[in-house]
Amino acid sequence: MSGKPKKKKKKNRYIFLKILILILICTIVYMTSALYGYRYIVEGTKQAEEIISESEGDIFTIPSGARTTNIADELKKQGYIKNTTIYRILSKLMGFDNAYKAGKYIITKDMNYYALMLRLTGEALKNPTKDILIPEGRTLLETVEILEGQGYIDKEKFFRIASQKLEQYKFLESVKESDARKYPLEGYLYPDTYRMDEGWTEEQLILRMLDQFNRIFTQEYYDRAQELGMTVDEVVTLASLIEAEARYPADYKKISSVFHNRLKKGMKLESDVTVQYARVYAGLGRTSVVLYKDLEIDSPYNTYIHEGLPPGPVCSPRKDAIEAALYPEKTNYLFFFATPDGTNIYNETYEKHIADQKKYGVSGQQ
Repeated sequence: MSGKPKKKKKKNRYIFLKILILILICTIVYMTSALYGYRYIVEGTKQAEEIISESEGDIFTIPSGARTTNIADELKKQGYIKNTTIYRILSKLMGFDNAYKAGKYIITKDMNYYALMLRLTGEALKNPTKDILIPEGRTLLETVEILEGQGYIDKEKFFRIASQKLEQYKFLESVKESDARKYPLEGYLYPDTYRMDEGWTEEQLILRMLDQFNRIFTQEYYDRAQELGMTVDEVVTLASLIEAEARYPADYKKISSVFHNRLKKGMKLESDVTVQYARVYAGLGRTSVVLYKDLEIDSPYNTYIHEGLPPGPVCSPRKDAIEAALYPEKTNYLFFFATPDGTNIYNETYEKHIADQKKYGVSGQQ
């Protein structure tokens, strides 16, 4: 009887000792974990605060709508983390899940998970932009050469897109594809200055230009074209001739009246700019003065040979030229030519036209 209490006491001490050891182990584990976690956070904070240039780090992009799971998967795919589950758990526990923002961030492969989370929920890089100038009065071929020369585009990619008739745009519905017309988008890539974000593609630039044309060509213009009995493509083609011929804004509607009057009378347009267009696409380039021999160039765009409008636009016209094509000045002019200083002289008769050309020392031009 006397031995039982001793055994019970020994057992209680043994249990207490086990609990004490367990508490001690837990405390050590907790302290070690806390210390490791503290160091991990301190190290991560230091890594995240370090200034890293784009040449020293890598650009990591978070797309719009990306969730923690998507970000973790992409980080692992690109070699920044090894375990997506740990990343997701830490992100949730540390309150980062709802803090990620779409954008571009500079990170490195030696960053720990905490540093990555801090970076990817911080301030995104400001998107560098470039102002792309699309000149007026140029053929698509010339525009592409200019853009490629400035290092903005890959011309083969650009030509490939421009050779397609994009069905989503109403204004392209009347464009007739033919062997004579190599690029259906000729005339519709609106000339303007476009601010493009870093990483833009040829397709995005083309769509920006087409979207701008769509804004410019209002319903009023569609209605007016119908009133005139013209398709949108005919209006744009006529506007391109006006754009290329006019040097001064005051001439737009006068030149338009000449072309409208000649079309009504069944006369050839005899426009030098269509000959210049034919030369460009024949690989001959532009000439400072259109000579008589140039008027014989074999091209469906040569309006000295062919009646009516050419198969398509010869450049991309601006809004003023489009309005002039739709609302010509009311005149009886059938002829015009430019003097050496760019002033246009208009006439109703061929005889007066020739007399004025001699007067100003100009020949071989309309």
